[in-house]
Amino acid sequence: MFNRRELLLLRAMYRHDTVTAAAASVNMTQPAASALLRDMETRLGFALFSRENRRLHLTSQGRALIPEVLNALAGIEAVDRLAVDIRQGALARLDVGAVAIAASSLLPPALAGMRQAHPLVAVTVRAGIALEIIEMAVDHRIDLGIIIGAPSDIDRVSSLRLAPLGLHAVMARDHPWAQQPALTLEQVADAGPIVLAPALPAGRATRQALEARGLPYRPIIEVAQSSAACALAAQGLGVAIVESLGAHYAERQGLVARHLLPLEDPVLAVVWSKDRAMSAPAQLLQQGLAEQASACLQQSTTPRARAR
Repeated sequence: MFNRRELLLLRAMYRHDTVTAAAASVNMTQPAASALLRDMETRLGFALFSRENRRLHLTSQGRALIPEVLNALAGIEAVDRLAVDIRQGALARLDVGAVAIAASSLLPPALAGMRQAHPLVAVTVRAGIALEIIEMAVDHRIDLGIIIGAPSDIDRVSSLRLAPLGLHAVMARDHPWAQQPALTLEQVADAGPIVLAPALPAGRATRQALEARGLPYRPIIEVAQSSAACALAAQGLGVAIVESLGAHYAERQGLVARHLLPLEDPVLAVVWSKDRAMSAPAQLLQQGLAEQASACLQQSTTPRARAR
C-alpha cells in the first residue's frame, strides 16, 4: 500500500512534526509533501495527523503505523547496503546490535578479531536498549546482539550468557573512599549515589537491591547510560552505582571501582533470532565476545571486593 517515497515521508514526519521540515529532509517541496499526506489518508480511510498550534501530531492510528514503517525502511535500506556491498566486492554483511556500554567495551576487540579472519565483511553496529535489540533480533534486523537484560526477555530469542554481573561503586581517585579496599551497599546508599534509571535493567536491579535491604533510594542523579554515570563520578559529583561492564569501563578511564554485590538479574548475553542460522563471521564474533567478557569481568564477583 505504501511506496518508498511515502514511507520516507512518514518517517520524516515522525521525526520533525512539521511538513516543511519533513519535506526538506526527504528532498520534497512542502506542497508536494502535503498533497502526498492527504493522498495517503484518503487511501487509508483515516487521519494520520492532527494539527495543533501549527504543528502536525500523529493520531493514535498514525502512531500505530510508525513501528512497521521504521521496520520496512530498515529492511529496504539493508537490501540497498547489501547490493552496494556486493557491487563493491564485499562478500558478506554483519549487522550487530549492542547496548551502549557493551559497544564501548566488549565489542571493539571482539570485532577486531573477527575482522582479522573475515576482512571483507561489512559491519553495521546498531545501538539500543536491551528490549530494542531483542526486537531487532526477532525481526532479523541484526545477526547478533549484545544486551544487559532480564532472563524472561532473553527467552524470546536464542541466547548465550557471557558472564555473571554485579553492582559496583565507581568514584574518582581522589574520593575519600578510593583508598578503602571494600565498600558496602549501605555506605553508598547513605551517601546518595549516582544511579542508572530504573527503566534500565541494571538501574532496576539497583533499586530492588536497596529496597530489599531496607535502604533508602535517594539518588542525587539518575542517568540513562553507565558511561554517563562514570563521567559524573569522574567530575567529583558523587559515587556511581553501575553494573560490571560499567565498572570495567570506569577502570579503563582511570576511576576506582569497588564490587558491591553479585546479580542474578539482569544478565549479560548475546542474542540472535531463533529461526536464523548464524553465519561464520557471527559465530566468530560471538566467540570473541565470550572471551572478552571472561577476561573483562572475571573479577566481578571476587571476594577481594565483595560487600557483606
